[in-house]
Amino acid sequence: MLSRFHVVQPIRTYTEPKSNRAGVCIFCSKDVFTPQLRKSLAEQRHEASVTYSYSRPARDLHASVLAGCPWCACIENAILTCADLDYWMEAWNGSGSDGGSLVDEYEDQEESGDDPDDEEMEDVEDEDEASDKQAGFHTIDSLNCEAKLKITMEFLKWNGNMRINLVKVTTEVTASPGDESPLQDMVGDKAVVVKLEVAHQTASTMGSEDATVTVNPCWHVVSAASFENWVPHAETWIQACKTHASCSPSGVFRPTRLVDVGDPQHPRLIISAQEIKHGAQVPYMALSYVWGPKQDYVLTQARLSDMCKGLDSTRLPPTLSDAMAAASQLGFRYLWIDALCIMQDSVQDKALELPRMADTYKESELTLIVASAAGAGEGFLKPPSSETPRFLLGPFQVDSESGLEFGYRLPYKASADPISSRAWTLQERVLSRRLLVFSSSGVMWMCREDFVNPGAAPDAGPPYQTFLDPYLSEEHQTIDATHQDKDDRAEAQIRETWTAIRADYTEMDLSYCSDRLPAISALAAEIGRKTGWTYLAGMWKENLFSELHWRCMKHNQLRERMTLKPNKVKEAGYLAPSWSWASVGIGTVVDSEDDRNDRQVFDGFSILECHVDTVDPRFAYGPVTGGFLEVEGKVVELGWRYEDSPSWDGSDISLVLADGQHDLSLGVAVGDGTLDPLDEPLDRNLKVVCLGMSKLRLGRQRIVPVEGLILAPVPKATGDGRAVFRRIGFFRMAVPTLFGKAASRKLVIE
Repeated sequence: MLSRFHVVQPIRTYTEPKSNRAGVCIFCSKDVFTPQLRKSLAEQRHEASVTYSYSRPARDLHASVLAGCPWCACIENAILTCADLDYWMEAWNGSGSDGGSLVDEYEDQEESGDDPDDEEMEDVEDEDEASDKQAGFHTIDSLNCEAKLKITMEFLKWNGNMRINLVKVTTEVTASPGDESPLQDMVGDKAVVVKLEVAHQTASTMGSEDATVTVNPCWHVVSAASFENWVPHAETWIQACKTHASCSPSGVFRPTRLVDVGDPQHPRLIISAQEIKHGAQVPYMALSYVWGPKQDYVLTQARLSDMCKGLDSTRLPPTLSDAMAAASQLGFRYLWIDALCIMQDSVQDKALELPRMADTYKESELTLIVASAAGAGEGFLKPPSSETPRFLLGPFQVDSESGLEFGYRLPYKASADPISSRAWTLQERVLSRRLLVFSSSGVMWMCREDFVNPGAAPDAGPPYQTFLDPYLSEEHQTIDATHQDKDDRAEAQIRETWTAIRADYTEMDLSYCSDRLPAISALAAEIGRKTGWTYLAGMWKENLFSELHWRCMKHNQLRERMTLKPNKVKEAGYLAPSWSWASVGIGTVVDSEDDRNDRQVFDGFSILECHVDTVDPRFAYGPVTGGFLEVEGKVVELGWRYEDSPSWDGSDISLVLADGQHDLSLGVAVGDGTLDPLDEPLDRNLKVVCLGMSKLRLGRQRIVPVEGLILAPVPKATGDGRAVFRRIGFFRMAVPTLFGKAASRKLVIE
């Protein structure tokens, strides 16, 4: 709600009022929220906005804050927050650091009870006496000063709303006597900008007897507890979405099996090819949910015949029963549910259905996301965690008569809902065109072109950030070589999207680690179909050089640091070649450097060949049984030791020169490394092989770090006698001269 440095920031509380008021101060009542302003808000019908400005001395505004005016308090706290942010930004830029140390120091001082502002100001004065005259370079306690403020309120119909639902408040300093005022530069693009929600609690009029109030109704969330509450909203959202070109399914795909809820009291399973006329369009709804504990009533080979006659409603878990009721209420006859539409005891049926998963969700008329339930036994047609939203600010009334209120609700935090922790559900959501989300914060909507969350501020972001890139929509079927510039940008964006999806996916949990590749196979298949790229156990051949630069942030679901693979990963057996991120089985996978554009191929490195063997040769995106990567490049052998305080974020070992040392860990550190989760502890006397792959140009620094793979030998050899290696980690080395005299070698990595 506070915009600073192109980022939304919360407003901190600096000044506590000495009294609590039922409304705003006398000045705001008479000179801000005037009868004329209220009349303008009430009578406007077609205008997109209503604007009103006023001026006030900062000292007077501060006095109103102490007297308990919530409007003035909002403005003062916003200004003080910006002054604080400006201070840290200026200090960050001047320090040349990544900002982390500044934040850590600030938090440590807060915990200790020290005043960080006083200490920092002393340091600044010692370094340069003139610096304390720079506006915003030091924090301030209050607006009890001589500055004069201009405050502009722009009341908006945000996001196409028919009613005023947002106000943008811009505060500038128009006069600031004295050069030392920390507010003097808060003008123009450095002005303080705050957005607040506008609501109206009553149907009373403002300004004239016949004027109808057109501001937003009272704060509310859409509860799933009753059909009367959420169904009308959902129907409105669906109807509006039907005008979106990229949101409508083709209508030519139909799943192998569907649940028929035409008779809600007697649902049954149908085989589409047998009961639906060939070529007929079949609008159906798909379900995305968390299984939780093992479900007992699922489709098996033995139950197929009985389920086609009718489902046993008494054995259906609540989430599945609720989904059938919801589908019927929304006018859908057919519903796709994995537990009832895929034979759970048939390897052959799963092998047939896995390649169809992308189309199953992409071609559904609507996907129902059960975000709030941790298992199928919980259900979701129930009230949200709170019937009223939570607020970052407010709400507060202008007065007790008009009912005009301001506030700002907390945005929806998707990670708080159980479904965000389950890996299988990511591709179901990303592939779907329309989402009806039943969250702990209420019912909300998201499609490829729009989103609606009645329980959050109108300018809040979408419920989920990761979505298929527009270049993968129907109007961009494939990468077209005849439009090279456009398609280069398209490919770059798709790669960025895939990297973001991979990071999100690997943060999520799987009940069975053997699903590491299958649970993202539908999404990979869709990208492969649109781009024509070749898939290699979670990697893309066309981007293999960049994708080999992954690191595993070794944390489990409890955020505990891991050094070895958990038992459930070991028990899963072979997952992927060691050079693929899928091989580690658990842990968040990230790229080694955020700015991949600064990465260049290291001298002599090249990828010669890469191959994987899939379980099903017809489906390149499923589980694999083996694979190899053949490369050529410069290598050095080094010792290693664990580091408690590594210099590189996420690293846990130092690479050391150990020539002539009996204890390899006693040598001079020349680089940092991140070990992958391993099956067994690494022998401390083992010399690891470091393969240089890339060099980084980071700013103006003269030393160019080298990055690459940490390898260990495998006790086997290729048919022509070459040694075989496995990846055990990733390194960054600030001493590239070590590779200067290294010989180039051809290596096989499995």
